[in-house]
Amino acid sequence: MKKFWLILVAVLCLASVFGGKLYWNHKLNQVKAASSLQDQDLSGTDTADSDVSDNAITKRIAKLPKVLRQAATEANKKNGQVRIVLVGSDSEQVLALLLQKKLDDVYGESFFKVSAQDLGKTNSLTLNKAKIKDLMQSVDGSPDLVVYTPLLYNDDRQVSTEDTETIVTLLSEKVKITYPKAAFLVSLPNYSSQKPYMNDRIDDLKTYVEKQKIDVLNYLSKWPKGARRADVVGDDGQTMNTAGRKIWIDYISNQWGLD
Repeated sequence: MKKFWLILVAVLCLASVFGGKLYWNHKLNQVKAASSLQDQDLSGTDTADSDVSDNAITKRIAKLPKVLRQAATEANKKNGQVRIVLVGSDSEQVLALLLQKKLDDVYGESFFKVSAQDLGKTNSLTLNKAKIKDLMQSVDGSPDLVVYTPLLYNDDRQVSTEDTETIVTLLSEKVKITYPKAAFLVSLPNYSSQKPYMNDRIDDLKTYVEKQKIDVLNYLSKWPKGARRADVVGDDGQTMNTAGRKIWIDYISNQWGLD
């Protein structure tokens, strides 16, 4: 009888151990299954978020001007960067910062990189002697878009209007030779509030550039006329002040779909 009870106790112990093992295996499988489902849900969420993000960027890129659209599309596909360089004098550094902030607000940081090459008091004839790669020192890599503001004010009483115009074309051609994939855009100098003859030169330059089939950033279409021009430039009558720079960046924002 005693032997019987010993056997029974042993059987019950084994059953308990076996049953416990089954229970914990079941619980472990439940945890694994839940974890797997959670991973699938998270993965699906990430994919959906990624799809939405990519779709949003694609829609934004479609609003960009033709000169930028291809570069932005390629950068989006390859997780790259679109590089823009502003070449000119006076306001280029500040305008580059304004444009960088606007692009960052819309596309996020690092998708666009905007840099500036401030030429100071250099005139067009001196610029024409410079090597293109030296002008692009501020660019990390090859530029996708070069925005050039002709040096009309620096050229005043030093360089003829015809030479200023010709050098715009020469610079455009040099950029295309050195950086075949780069686009070239002219941002005209802003109008003066004190020198009407300079405004005539600016208008002549615009006509020339358009005849050369060079793209123009036509923010001057929003520039005030007459006495109100003094409100958007500094005391020298030609350097953009905060109000003038706002006209420039607002025009770009509207044309490039950055609003």
